[in-house]
Amino acid sequence: MKKILFVFALSLALTLSGCGGAGGGASKSINVTLTDFQFSPNTFTVPAGAQISFSATNNGAVQHSFVVMKLDSKVQTHFTEADKANVFWEKLAIQPGQTVTDSFTAPTEPGEYEIVCEVGGHFEAGMVAKLIVVQQP
Repeated sequence: MKKILFVFALSLALTLSGCGGAGGGASKSINVTLTDFQFSPNTFTVPAGAQISFSATNNGAVQHSFVVMKLDSKVQTHFTEADKANVFWEKLAIQPGQTVTDSFTAPTEPGEYEIVCEVGGHFEAGMVAKLIVVQQP
């Protein structure tokens, strides 16, 4: 009996984690905390072509940014001038202690989009996240 209960609880936990947490599925809002040097959370799922509300709080000690790259565009070793041509949307110069809000239209093409902090050294330190764009039924 204990084994069956354990398997059921494990299955339920895996199912819920696959849904992206409470509420599951795609969201029309991104709420992110920036720290030195990470995005929290680091994965966001949004519906294709939807208007997305954006809120970012910088709890770090230095300036950060939130840069969504175009589909299939990835920063290689560090963010450069050449990468700027591959930016889908960005919110730059988010100062320590600051909360910023904005909105943007999600990409219309489903897929995984890289998110980076373009401040020098931050990408290299692992400040990378993922925007997953899904087609809604």
